[in-house]
Amino acid sequence: MVATSDILIALLFACPCVAMFVGLFFKGQKNVDIAKAVGFFIGVGFILSALLLIRSLDSSYAIGFFSLHLTTLNSLLSTLIFFVSFIVHRFSIRYMAGDSRYYRYFFLLSAITLSAAFWVFVDNIFLLWLGWSLSQVILILLMVHKSKWEAAKNSGWLTLKTLMPGSLCLVMAMILLYATNETASIEAITKSSSQDTFMQKLALSLILFAALAQSALWPFHRWMLSSLNSPTPVSALMHAGLVNGGGILIVKFAPLFFISQTLLTILFIVGAITTFLGSIWKLLQNDIKRMLACSTMAQMGFMMMQCALGLFAAAITHLCWHGLFKAYLFLNSGSAITQTKPENNFKMDIGSRLLSIAGGTLAMYAFAFITNKPVFSLNTTTFLLVFAFISAAQLTLAIQPHWRGVKRSIIALAAAFLSGVLYGESIYLIEALLPNFNALQLPKLNILYELTLALFLLVWFAFNFGLVNKYRESRIWCRFYMMMLNKSQPHPKTVTAIRNTYQF
Repeated sequence: MVATSDILIALLFACPCVAMFVGLFFKGQKNVDIAKAVGFFIGVGFILSALLLIRSLDSSYAIGFFSLHLTTLNSLLSTLIFFVSFIVHRFSIRYMAGDSRYYRYFFLLSAITLSAAFWVFVDNIFLLWLGWSLSQVILILLMVHKSKWEAAKNSGWLTLKTLMPGSLCLVMAMILLYATNETASIEAITKSSSQDTFMQKLALSLILFAALAQSALWPFHRWMLSSLNSPTPVSALMHAGLVNGGGILIVKFAPLFFISQTLLTILFIVGAITTFLGSIWKLLQNDIKRMLACSTMAQMGFMMMQCALGLFAAAITHLCWHGLFKAYLFLNSGSAITQTKPENNFKMDIGSRLLSIAGGTLAMYAFAFITNKPVFSLNTTTFLLVFAFISAAQLTLAIQPHWRGVKRSIIALAAAFLSGVLYGESIYLIEALLPNFNALQLPKLNILYELTLALFLLVWFAFNFGLVNKYRESRIWCRFYMMMLNKSQPHPKTVTAIRNTYQF
């Protein structure tokens, strides 16, 4: 059994290596054929990763080659990486057709897939840092695809100045962990460290800084908002995969973070601020890619909040769903430009709002039933119930304008119920696949958590029940609106203000 898994892992990493070789050394062939061959090998890597995921359910062991470690978590994340990368490869065949850097683009796309999968699988803290840093460098090279385009070049420099300090902090953290534990194995470090010492807290603080910068949480968010000059497939890969790296890093060192409640509180506060700002900024954008970037910012904030609350299985579930959904939205963003907004004469009345509350409540109870979570017991899982309510209620509001009469209520409530079931089933499945996270004792809700939860509910009701409309003409609201709009803008040097400055 060990030999078979070794072969699968070796073949898995061979696939992107072969894809890089094909893209680099066969430039004389027809572009599309080479691109299809590169995508084929990434697709084979996805199949192998899925097979490893199935195999990891029965065994967990480390192998000596590059300290790769086969676990259910690692193979699950690898499957997501290869699946999104395969979709982006296939989409790029036509999207990048005729580009002068066609071969370089596909070479880098395969390289970033290899580096991301490597640092996900590796058990050595220094090799993790190496794969992490290589992924960041390759991402910047993909972002600056048109090096003569000044705005794209500035985006790359801004990303470099944000992510490289995080990479430096990460290697310093690894050195501290190695000096404290006298081992470079992530599994050994997370299992042996049970004391909240100063050295460990300092190392975790540095890891936290690297994770926040990678996932573009406030106040490190501007590099992501300024990265939209990159080709759309690169944006899809970045928002669906690479930005999630911060959350993956926190999850990998979850047992250590769970000992330090102070750092988890800081992570919760930063995550809550990012979720709030990203959600507000998303509503103010008129550019679809900028709107999606703000949405990613909000989703990363919520994922970090889940990690801070000890809901690591829910955070992994959120990571997977967000990766798949955001990849689709970015790759579909081009068609949204040609769409005309349909006429909508639907007026939101008290009945529509009550129906949305009913839909949210139905979804919340369905989610609680599926996941065996108590509804009226105030603990950290209450956040999942409340956000399940908000999401389903918002879905119900979005569906209502498209239907009339009794059919509107039936379809809206059915969609809300199914969303609660689907969300609950996915978290229940991840909890079953990753039982180690269930053993961690969840922290109790304190006044900070309760006030944050109440704030999110209050903001949702204010925006959807017309409470904000009463103040939209006031000077305070206008100042708040302009402040939020200005804060959500990318760096001015990364914006192409004049069409003539882009001639590539």
